[in-house]
Amino acid sequence: MLSNRPDLVSGGDALVEVRLAHGVYANELVVTLNGASVTSAFAADATSTSLVGLVTGLTEGANQLVATTRGKSSQLTITNHSKGGPIFSGPQLDPWACATVDAAPVNVTVPGTTLTASVPTRLSGLDNNATDAKCNAPSKITYYYQPKAKEGSACTFTINGTDPCFVPWDTANPPAAAAVANFTNDRGITVRSIVRLERGTMNRGIYQIAAFRDPALPYTLAAPQKGWNGKLLWMFGASAAAHRLQAPVTPATAFNDVALRSGFMVATASLNDNGTNANHVLAAETMMMVKEHIVEQYGPIRYTIGNGCSGGSIQQQTIAGSYPGLIDGIQPNCSYQDQINIELEIKDCGLLADRYYRTANGTPLSDAKRSAIAGHLNPNFCAVWVSSFLPAYDPTRAANCGPNFPQALVYDPVLRPKGVRCTLLDHEATRLGTFVDTDGARKANKVFDNVGVQYGLKALKSGAITPEEFLQVNEGVGSYSPDLVWSGAAGGTPAARVSSLPQTLSNIYLAGVLSDAKLLSQVAIIDLRGNQNPLGDIHANWRSWGMRERLDKANGNHNNHVIWASTPGLRPGAALESKSFMTMDKWLAAVETDTTTRTRAEKIVANRPAGLGDLCYATAGATQADLAQELVLGSSACPETYQASPRQTAGGPLAEDILKCELKPLAFSDADYTGVTFTADQQARLRTVFATGVCDWSKPGVGQQRSPGWYTFATGTGVALPAVPVATPQ
Repeated sequence: MLSNRPDLVSGGDALVEVRLAHGVYANELVVTLNGASVTSAFAADATSTSLVGLVTGLTEGANQLVATTRGKSSQLTITNHSKGGPIFSGPQLDPWACATVDAAPVNVTVPGTTLTASVPTRLSGLDNNATDAKCNAPSKITYYYQPKAKEGSACTFTINGTDPCFVPWDTANPPAAAAVANFTNDRGITVRSIVRLERGTMNRGIYQIAAFRDPALPYTLAAPQKGWNGKLLWMFGASAAAHRLQAPVTPATAFNDVALRSGFMVATASLNDNGTNANHVLAAETMMMVKEHIVEQYGPIRYTIGNGCSGGSIQQQTIAGSYPGLIDGIQPNCSYQDQINIELEIKDCGLLADRYYRTANGTPLSDAKRSAIAGHLNPNFCAVWVSSFLPAYDPTRAANCGPNFPQALVYDPVLRPKGVRCTLLDHEATRLGTFVDTDGARKANKVFDNVGVQYGLKALKSGAITPEEFLQVNEGVGSYSPDLVWSGAAGGTPAARVSSLPQTLSNIYLAGVLSDAKLLSQVAIIDLRGNQNPLGDIHANWRSWGMRERLDKANGNHNNHVIWASTPGLRPGAALESKSFMTMDKWLAAVETDTTTRTRAEKIVANRPAGLGDLCYATAGATQADLAQELVLGSSACPETYQASPRQTAGGPLAEDILKCELKPLAFSDADYTGVTFTADQQARLRTVFATGVCDWSKPGVGQQRSPGWYTFATGTGVALPAVPVATPQ
């Protein structure tokens, strides 16, 4: 199989290679699919030692492909799945509203209830509406060309902006041949400068693919046009959300100036936009399906580079670390390690803010004390988390389900206990498992756990807060219910804390949803670390170094990982982003030509470009002049520094990969309290707060273990995929 694993195929077709035994001729081959001949689909390669063919007509489920020569046969079972999914992500969300041509409202009913309402749909950007409940719709093909007058000009390879190179191609009235510019890709091949944009549906999302292709010339897998250089840039979207609406893609996203200028194909999909889909198993599945489609319709992909900021960095690092092979090199910007561990800082900030920043117990803590407890430059770092993403865990909030989603369908513990819960956790219910709460609603298992967490421990040891302030913080912090209700609201001291289930945590680690970074060693990484806003930012600088610590813990080194820091702003400037892309391209091109017996991880390190290392710029990198002065990352001259988080000031690791800590007995002789004196009353109160013990950060977390990669939830329970199926003699 050339286009995918035989057991993960979708869409009814597969690109297959049949290798001939020595001395066997191509005209002796007979190939059948489920008993019917498909021999005509196969064409011999230049050496006639193998034949490649696009096998179509696969039925959903198991299909038998049999190749026979001289009375001997080999059989391969190809398992085909619906183009609308799922394959390994597990049961699909329901309800789900397909996008439409005109954003017309549709009636939606919550399964198992009488809750029904009209839901405004999203504009699909396609020419036809979906033909089934899986949102399958005919693809839309449009062309854009570069006018001859713009050839050699300073225009950008985009369709928007101040000086775009490309304008729409009128298929009914195409421009004269002389009016179209020429384009030369990085292979030195010159073609007409025409980009084909394909938009279609897959896995209930919408994808788009942009690549050079001339509509006036034929294109076959055996004889493809040469404008595309065989390389792929995949764009990932920012933010984080759990929408119930099929979302569109923006055509302009596919027109990446740097990538197209080299001849790259550029692709993206709505389910790889973390701002609509923060389920990264689903995101990986979608990427796999679209890449299979590319191979079957355009040809082999040499390698794939990722790019994206914030939520886009989450998808890159999570997919690359849990489904290795889908991405070869990543460029996370505004980096986070993953989605799951962000919940720790979000809810820690929410709890600390609720108890002490807004409703102070006695004398309000000073900004300096709050910052010392949180590990931040100032309290605004927590404040922006609380205002921006704490509401994403509120199941009663209709906005979490998507734009204009009706409140009448959304969960309410009294009015609509069976309503839709659009939280980041309920979006991951298949991975996390579920339980039925006292209100009768089925909810995702909890991930957040703060049992034994000593908030502000480092601040206490440094003298930034007093023993009494440390005690009050930990007595009052409490936790959240699955409905985001603060436990302290019920009264009583200490406020109750929440424990997560070990099996839930095991599922998270095994699935790679929280990446242990072992498999990330197979990927080249250039982390474009823009600088956090010093007035408060959710994109804290420490997260790039947190990922580095994970790599060191898992692999003993981070030789596949470099950090390029820039300031001001979170995003790299145009020149710096271009430099990163071209460097990554050079790196992966060298890996591609490495024919040694090295492992993939060894090849990544061995072919790292000479001189490539960490860098720091005192500019955003907008122009080449901005890149002239390279500073040493971590030096006093480098303006970019990093702080910590509430878990780290509680003693947790920079990697922030422990979701639930192992406990040790509370002992005031412990090194945790060196130089700290508690009164007898304070000791008694602390024993009440930490009745079961305090975190022992020297040990791995509860359930923490290596991910084998390629986890499937097809049956609802997560397991590693079996070995790749192979053809067997008959």
